[in-house]
Amino acid sequence: MDDSATLRSLLEAAALKEVVQVGDEDIGSPSCKKVSNHIIGSDGALDTTRDTVASSDDEEDDDEGGNNGVDVGGVEDERKDSFDAGNICQECGKAGDDLKTCASCQSAKYCSRECQLKAWASHKEECKKRSAELHEEALFKQPPPRPDCPICFLPLPIDVTQCQYQICCSKFLCTGCIQAHWMVQDELDCPFCREVATPNNKSYIKRLEKRAAVNDADAIQFLGGLYDEGKKGLKRDHVKAAQLYLKAGKLGSALGYRNLAAAYHDGRGVMMSAAKEKYYHELAAIGGYMDSRHVLGEIEWNTRNFQRASKHYAIGAEAGHSGCLNDLKDCVKIGAFDRNEYARVLRAYKKSVEESRSDLRENSPLKQMMSMLG
Repeated sequence: MDDSATLRSLLEAAALKEVVQVGDEDIGSPSCKKVSNHIIGSDGALDTTRDTVASSDDEEDDDEGGNNGVDVGGVEDERKDSFDAGNICQECGKAGDDLKTCASCQSAKYCSRECQLKAWASHKEECKKRSAELHEEALFKQPPPRPDCPICFLPLPIDVTQCQYQICCSKFLCTGCIQAHWMVQDELDCPFCREVATPNNKSYIKRLEKRAAVNDADAIQFLGGLYDEGKKGLKRDHVKAAQLYLKAGKLGSALGYRNLAAAYHDGRGVMMSAAKEKYYHELAAIGGYMDSRHVLGEIEWNTRNFQRASKHYAIGAEAGHSGCLNDLKDCVKIGAFDRNEYARVLRAYKKSVEESRSDLRENSPLKQMMSMLG
């Protein structure tokens, strides 16, 4: 075989090898395997992420002398770009755009679960520190705005006795709109979707469970409350209630986290724990539940963390929580909160209250009739 034929054969072999390495997922290369589709958080919990394919061992160079005549300049440029963008596995150094980010610290990246497990011993302390920083940042950010009543388009009141969850359409309506609707209707139907109220407890629970089955966070939280109190024909089950509260919280229900915090305070369905009570109140506060924000302020005040207490009270007061505003006055009196800043918070409080004010809401006789809705 002449030299040109030999060179051509080597180039074809090198090109074929590169194709196998890049496309091994499609042809089932034995050096690759599909790994678990989970990312481990700082507490060892597994968070579901999308699948990834990673080599079982590091790729080796074709030979020590170079690249066998194959141009790899483009590959090196791609790796450099990935490094500049931070797309490098923290354990093995593999570059790529499909790396998985640590679910807890949101900074470290890994190409596989195996690499993440190997790196955990060295990453653990940094991960916990960064996770705590992220939690602290989220805790003292301005909360999301309160949702509007879908009928009158006024912000829903902080006072939960002035709004009602409708299991038929999964909407929170203010009692003012419910009252206004019932004044012109002969039957108890939903003011939003016009669904007629369920005739009995069995139908009520069936309707609620149907919404919970599709991961409706509010429906799951509401169902947890019924198990907690043993209402609507359900047998009281605090353990199941706590499980439902946790699931609802993870799906986005701030009230679910708040009720779970209360369960840890009382020891209902879970072991009593002040630390977990505070933690779930923090998650509820991050989600915008101002009663939990008020509780956190009280916890910090009682442990003489007056600066942190004043931060919680200020955030709650700006959102229109009267209890937070009253307690913030005490922070001003002891010098833990600036008087000029208090004046700004007071203006924000008045604005928030006025935006959600409604005579029908405040004078509604429906506060004692909420259990009749369905």
